[in-house]
Amino acid sequence: MTALLAATNVVHHLKDFEIAGPWFTGHHVLLILVAVVTIVAFRYAAVSIATQPKRTGVVALMEVGLVWVRDEIVYPWLGDKDGPKWVGFFWTQFFFILFCNLFGLFPAPLNLWQRTATGNINVTGGLAVVSLFAILFAGMKKHGRGGYWLHLVPHGVPWWLWPLVFLIEIIGLIAKPFALTVRLFANMTAGHAILGVLVGFLWGVVHYSNPVLGSVSSVASLGFMLFIMLFEVLVGLIQAYIFTVLTAIFVSLAVAEEH
Repeated sequence: MTALLAATNVVHHLKDFEIAGPWFTGHHVLLILVAVVTIVAFRYAAVSIATQPKRTGVVALMEVGLVWVRDEIVYPWLGDKDGPKWVGFFWTQFFFILFCNLFGLFPAPLNLWQRTATGNINVTGGLAVVSLFAILFAGMKKHGRGGYWLHLVPHGVPWWLWPLVFLIEIIGLIAKPFALTVRLFANMTAGHAILGVLVGFLWGVVHYSNPVLGSVSSVASLGFMLFIMLFEVLVGLIQAYIFTVLTAIFVSLAVAEEH
């Protein structure tokens, strides 16, 4: 029954594994591959957009994505003044997370380990820490190193409430990257766990059932797998969008005069 439900396979599928000790694992390899793909894709798109009067194929799709992130995420929250300063950061953040999410859906040999880097809470935590540094950098650059921390407390708060409100604001500041970490990790892990169960069930019914039941169950499982994979593509896009737009909102609050 355990083999049929693929319980052990799901755990193995979601866990990271060591390649050269704990300092170099499978998820490190995936992050490096995604980083290389992101750099190459952006470089190729930049050259093509600058030299081709008419963009087609992947270049046109990337240009649509770049314009969409700029016009629907960065500029609405940071405005025309601060937006251009941050658009490169948010382009990189969005596409890197998107590629990480989608890379985990690639079959072998494109993804030898059938894992996704954003299914590791350490990876999503690292991405959230980058967002936290961006928030702090934006706020201190706008208001000054000391002014930013003083501006955490809204004007008009009584002096005897100031320490309590300041503590609440600090807790809220820490909670922002924590929410980003858990949201991305939980959604990507859940989707891959479902895929792992369906793959294990597909394998189990073929080996443990009679030919008729095995064939029917295999076709049904394969159909569910394809549906979940398409759904996971949508989830990967939505999670990259949510992570990026929340970071943009937090940065906009940091640079606002009143926040």
